[in-house]
Amino acid sequence: LRDNSPRSSSIIVQEVMEEEWSALQPDDQRLPSLWGPHGVAQECDELAVLEEIHRELMSQEMSIIDEYERNLQFEQQYISSLVEGMDEMHIVCPICHMNNLSFSSSFISCPCGLYINTKVCRNISPDVLQRLLEARVSEHMEDCLHSPVFSVTPNTDSHASLMISCQACDYLSVVL
Repeated sequence: LRDNSPRSSSIIVQEVMEEEWSALQPDDQRLPSLWGPHGVAQECDELAVLEEIHRELMSQEMSIIDEYERNLQFEQQYISSLVEGMDEMHIVCPICHMNNLSFSSSFISCPCGLYINTKVCRNISPDVLQRLLEARVSEHMEDCLHSPVFSVTPNTDSHASLMISCQACDYLSVVL
């Protein structure tokens, strides 16, 4: 990062003040040096103007540093929230392939309309469902290279089931 010491700030401010001093003077006039042998302006009126310029520059520099620090803090918070979000397991809906599935203690759902009651099947966490999906897809891919399709079918006891099927090889299996 940058050196925020008063010395480095005053050097930058001094350089900018020198440029401002040169810009204020007419081109045809030979100017005395802005800084005397002791590092101060040589005349009182000029000194007052320079002090005001110095205060304004320091104020601007501090506001830029404050804004930079606020932006840095915001970016750090944003990155932290992304990292925290990565800890949560997200499973893309096998039906629509667009939305992440939502899990609760009694059902799995997706905005596309997928709704599976999990009261009957206890302990269906995102991790468990992910392993079930991977196992069924791997099982199918052992014998067939075509992409399987997932669907939801009602079961005889009125609970929906998540199925995987393939028309190319007539594969059919219950995932959940």
